[in-house]
Amino acid sequence: MPDHLFVYGTLRAENVHPMAHRLRVGARHIGRGSAPGLLYDFGDHPGAVFATDARYRVIGDVFRLGANPRLLADLDNYEGLTGEDDDMFQRFAIEVALDKGGTVDAWNYGLRQAPRARLIGSGAFIADRRLRALRSHLPLNLFRL
Repeated sequence: MPDHLFVYGTLRAENVHPMAHRLRVGARHIGRGSAPGLLYDFGDHPGAVFATDARYRVIGDVFRLGANPRLLADLDNYEGLTGEDDDMFQRFAIEVALDKGGTVDAWNYGLRQAPRARLIGSGAFIADRRLRALRSHLPLNLFRL
């Protein structure tokens, strides 16, 4: 069983969400990493479909969980894991490439199936949010070629 968790959305280290804070307090941030997959935009949160042969990569943070089983149970609850087949997400292990070098096996919360949602081609949810917020505040003619 992995001792790490890979997060790519509302649980990222730089996010202000209360569950992101819970993760920062309850686990040790190892650094940034990425895994092959597709990242989708659901508005207030993303979802990823991981596949070793994907052309894109999902960008996120890696945490070492340690011996705190309650933390993982709380995160499962936050992600809506009930154990039913109709859960949107499932927790499973993937190999994550660390930005500082090397790889780790890590739990992640991935989508059960590819959705009908906007693809975030950069693979970076928070950067995409910032760019979309910036664009919404600038005149549209600045983005025309």
